[in-house]
Amino acid sequence: MNDSLAFEQNVVDERVQELFRVGMHFGYAKTRRHPRMRQYIAGVKSNIEIFNAEKIWECFNVALEFLESVGKEGGMVLWVGTKPASSGVIRLVAEELGHPYVNSRWIGGTLTNYKIIRERINYWQDLIAKKKSGELLKYTKQEQLRINHEIEKLTRDLQGIFPLSSLPKALFVIDAGEEEIAIREAHMKNISVVALLNSDCDPKKVSYPIPGNDNASKSISFVTSKAKEAYLKGKAMHVSN
Repeated sequence: MNDSLAFEQNVVDERVQELFRVGMHFGYAKTRRHPRMRQYIAGVKSNIEIFNAEKIWECFNVALEFLESVGKEGGMVLWVGTKPASSGVIRLVAEELGHPYVNSRWIGGTLTNYKIIRERINYWQDLIAKKKSGELLKYTKQEQLRINHEIEKLTRDLQGIFPLSSLPKALFVIDAGEEEIAIREAHMKNISVVALLNSDCDPKKVSYPIPGNDNASKSISFVTSKAKEAYLKGKAMHVSN
């Protein structure tokens, strides 16, 4: 083996080991597998399907190249992950980038009825402004309590998508099965979807599937971190141009 081939093999081996370290190669039991995920499965261990690490990297690289292109164009990504294992890292990465996110509950119409959602955001911000200015003090205590409860609910639902001033260029999703409504809305608006999806999901439903463990926090953090790095790499080229 010449030096060039040896170097390439070492790179591949390091990447595979990295996937193993974060547990990204673990799927579900064979009985839960979606038929279209068969191409990504290498085998079964203790009744758990194991993903083919090289195929994971092939898909992952394509997805990262796309996210880099979004950053290069100066586009915005909507980060979506509502499961407990993903909600924290989704919020952290999105806030670091100044991007919108959904980490608790997808509101129907977020993409397909964006005008109404924006009106709700404006209404929520207006209530907050009135509370800060003391304008709510003119209401009875019972009315103030009702308004405060409404502000709390709107904050939970809308604070993540507040930066969404227009439709995003892409969605980044943890668990395509869990976020099916978000993905459906993205398709209706011709928005590309990058998704980490386990063996029970249909890869044909997303533009850039990343087969892998979408339950383990280490796997989710690893994929999300790499996605952020790819976006920032592209954004740096956008800024320099």
